[in-house]
Amino acid sequence: METVINRFVLLNPPSVFEGILFFLLLILVLYGSFRSTKHLAGSKKRATLISLHLLSFLLIIFILFNPGFKVEHYKEEKRNLAVLVDSTWSMNLPGDRDGNVRTEKVKNYLEQNNDFLSQMEKNFYVEYFFFDQELKPTSLDSILKNEPLGTKTKIGKVLEELIDKKNKGGLDVAIIISDGADNDGSTNMYDRLKGIDLIINTVSPVTVDSMNDVWIDDIISSEVAFLRYPFSIEVVIKTSRPENFKIPVTLYKEDKLMSIKEASINPESKEARVKFEINPLSLGRKIYTVYIPVLSEELITENNQKSFFTDVIINKIRVLHVAGSPSWDVKFLRKALKRNPNIDLVSFFILRDPSDLVFASERELSLIPFPVNEIFSKELDTFDVVIFQNFHFQPYGIFGFHLKNLKDYVSKDGGAFLMIGGSNSFNSGDYGRTLISDILPVELDYLPTTLSETISNQEFHPELTAIGKNHPITRIVPNKDENERHWKKMPELEGLNIVQGLNQSAMSLLKTPDGQSILAIENVDFGKVAAFMSDSSWKWNFVLGSEGNVSPHYEKFWNRLFLWFLNDPELKDIRVKTDKPIYNPGENAKIEISTLGDDLNNQKALPLLIYPNGMENEIELEKTSYNRLIGKVQVGGSGIHKISVNPGTDSSLYNDLNVSETIFIVEPPENEVRGPTANNNILQSLAERTGGKYITTDDRLENLKIDTSKKKTITGYKTMRFWDNPLTFVVLLGLLSSEWLLRRRWGLK
Repeated sequence: METVINRFVLLNPPSVFEGILFFLLLILVLYGSFRSTKHLAGSKKRATLISLHLLSFLLIIFILFNPGFKVEHYKEEKRNLAVLVDSTWSMNLPGDRDGNVRTEKVKNYLEQNNDFLSQMEKNFYVEYFFFDQELKPTSLDSILKNEPLGTKTKIGKVLEELIDKKNKGGLDVAIIISDGADNDGSTNMYDRLKGIDLIINTVSPVTVDSMNDVWIDDIISSEVAFLRYPFSIEVVIKTSRPENFKIPVTLYKEDKLMSIKEASINPESKEARVKFEINPLSLGRKIYTVYIPVLSEELITENNQKSFFTDVIINKIRVLHVAGSPSWDVKFLRKALKRNPNIDLVSFFILRDPSDLVFASERELSLIPFPVNEIFSKELDTFDVVIFQNFHFQPYGIFGFHLKNLKDYVSKDGGAFLMIGGSNSFNSGDYGRTLISDILPVELDYLPTTLSETISNQEFHPELTAIGKNHPITRIVPNKDENERHWKKMPELEGLNIVQGLNQSAMSLLKTPDGQSILAIENVDFGKVAAFMSDSSWKWNFVLGSEGNVSPHYEKFWNRLFLWFLNDPELKDIRVKTDKPIYNPGENAKIEISTLGDDLNNQKALPLLIYPNGMENEIELEKTSYNRLIGKVQVGGSGIHKISVNPGTDSSLYNDLNVSETIFIVEPPENEVRGPTANNNILQSLAERTGGKYITTDDRLENLKIDTSKKKTITGYKTMRFWDNPLTFVVLLGLLSSEWLLRRRWGLK
């Protein structure tokens, strides 16, 4: 509807300075008029001249102000209303003492006030928005179905967008529904609203006066660590509680308890710091979680735990190599180990037995004494792999407690142990009646036997077992069929240690033609062990090896065995990785699977996403090349997730390296749960500074300050000026001439 309004206007309104100047001139005119008429006898005559002076001055000023008559045409239309709903992750937190989730409180609140919103849509042009770091147009139905997943709240940035809409004429009043947990850190948030005629009303789903919260504010750690090199982490705990108190801090590696320490909160800084030391014993990504207990009356529990990751890599594989006597087998193995730049080798060669008949002193015959106690009591846990090669322990002061330390080093500390055959190994070395027999993958005889019963001197050709055909240790060539052909060309071995059999959980990778195991491996609790029951693997050095160099097949075989000891992910033929180690709930994780060997055509190689509760979900992937698959999957709730890929072989044969895995963390956005997760003061200030009103979801929407009157928009106008009217000049001329004539008649100059 269009209306017409007529009104008087000054087209050249005076400024403050001009107003003061005109007032001073008025006083000066009155003073001059009184002074020039003081000689007149009658008061009526004086009043007449003063009035004429005053009217003439005012008429001149009136003309200078440029008066006019304005006829305006208006169009009435509905105002623009924007309803903004916070869609950041903090809206998933409780908003009251009863534990009601903030986003659910907002949804229920909007449904309860549906009549009010319907009325608003009749009186306003209503737009609905989600917001986190920016405005996102939506609808009321979408708001009622939405799950807030925004990672950061930037109220200052949202205000800029509102102001821009206001300046473009698209907004008159706004309603912001939020917990006020601003992550923007902007100090000039309110300055942006100066001079802006925009009414902002605010509604908060947080209906508690204060939240006595304790949270893990930060974990200072390294994303990369070296195997068996301890590193420290620092946990920063903060609180909004005023009192001094102590709180236990617990560190877990996945589901294994690592350590518990006590933190004492400083009442002034309201902060505590706790340090933990971690010694990684295997390679790959490790995920740790820090927990603090939930205290009484604590409303927010999501920030009482925090996970972090560390990728453990090899600095140097520290190998202790103890050889019972010099031999070709010892020489070539030592040469292969020394050629590997990733191996830090410590070797001890026994050149003679203490029982040997000699005619010189011990000092003259020994380069260095064999440091049994130092190695097996103090330094053992500094090594990644321990090798006994044709070594008999009894003559060198190695007692039962030393061997127990070696057993504990494997089973409890995650170490690796390799025994290589010879006349002083396995049954020939009387290991059957020691604790070492408990960790070897083969069964030994408890009673000593003769060499003829424990050693076979026949030549034989090694053959891959069913497991060995697929196992990464014996995969010296990536292609499976070609790998088998290369093994068939390997030279014969001579000499085999005879054992009573394999442990139930052990796996044989190489065997003789009559089925006796040559290479057996086994996982022992946290560690790994292997037994190579021959002392003639040095013959493999001459396959494809040039003169004076180590054969690539011989070297690769031993290197891959050491990588298996350390659980090196690079050993696996199938590799799986994600685009990052930490995700927010509901985010899409990008998955990539690649292989060094065969074509990825087997559908059994599809990965499984294993959720923290144990549920599984198969991930569909797209093949981008013959050995590469990519895809994405939406991650679930908080916790440690695992992606597992089975290459399609018979997993019942072996399970130590058959399945490729990677793990990652799913946690709420750090900014949304750390520290105060609500700030109603921001919402109150926004409402007060813009002329709006602040309420909570306990109040009715009708309590907001919203003007429902129509907005008037000028569609056109016409202005008529008074000063260019001839009558104005006639009146001014009449006033001036009348004053002049009267002065003459009354005898004034």
